[in-house]
Amino acid sequence: MKLTSTTLAVIATLGVALSGNAQAEAEINSPVRVAIDHLGVPWVHKDDSAGLWREKPLPHGQKAIATAGGYFHYHFGTGPDDKGYAYYEGATFAVGENGNAYRYQNYDWQSVVGCWGAQDVSSFTVDHAYCVNGDGTLKKFNDVSDSFEGYYAISNEKIKKIDVALGGVIWAITESDKLFKFDGIKWAQQKVACGNLCSLVDVAVGGGQVYVVASIYGSNDGPQSVYTLNNGNLVKFGSFYNIDVDREGVIWAISNYTRTLFLKRPGMSEFVEDVQMSYKVSTNIGS
Repeated sequence: MKLTSTTLAVIATLGVALSGNAQAEAEINSPVRVAIDHLGVPWVHKDDSAGLWREKPLPHGQKAIATAGGYFHYHFGTGPDDKGYAYYEGATFAVGENGNAYRYQNYDWQSVVGCWGAQDVSSFTVDHAYCVNGDGTLKKFNDVSDSFEGYYAISNEKIKKIDVALGGVIWAITESDKLFKFDGIKWAQQKVACGNLCSLVDVAVGGGQVYVVASIYGSNDGPQSVYTLNNGNLVKFGSFYNIDVDREGVIWAISNYTRTLFLKRPGMSEFVEDVQMSYKVSTNIGS
């Protein structure tokens, strides 16, 4: 494991943090999510006992247009003199309105080169993180060079939105409103009964389900709504504006009515509103 300054900073504080049970409880393996509020400001959340959403604006006051979550790893020590160590794996990203990509490190956003005119970003782990380049192709993140590199393209298509799922499988929406899946070898178009009066906005994959955010002309569901993909058909999924699923299967969705954030953990029968974000209007969520 590469010990970054973030890792070392956490190690330095663990001796204090682990002195009380309440503090120690917060140091657990936990998914990281990033919500974007209506002002374009990212809010970072680590799913531990504290569960705080922290406001983390992008540099120079620019608005965020896309985010990707990540994971916080904690390893217990072996005894009183070994407090263990913790680190963010480095798979949390954001894209600003100016087309620049950023990585969340040392508790702040750091500029990442290689993805120019960036439109979207998604990650499953740091080894499976991709950015949508301005020309509609994909770049893959290289943790060694700390940059986006390579070239992934769909023939005769321009990619606009992506979601990276389990195993690094990529789901992509193109400007021509087509849905594709990349298994690491080839792209395959997926059947979506959307038609000319339907526009695909975003995609999220998790828990064995594909969620499509779409705008359907003449619908009473607002400017866009969330649907599940069932044998090529779009099936309405609640009354949500946007959606994402984290690595532990927690579904995060933004209400179509209040634009506030709701969640549903595995085993829960209903969505519940996130109390801390109930006062904040959100537009997007990356996990």
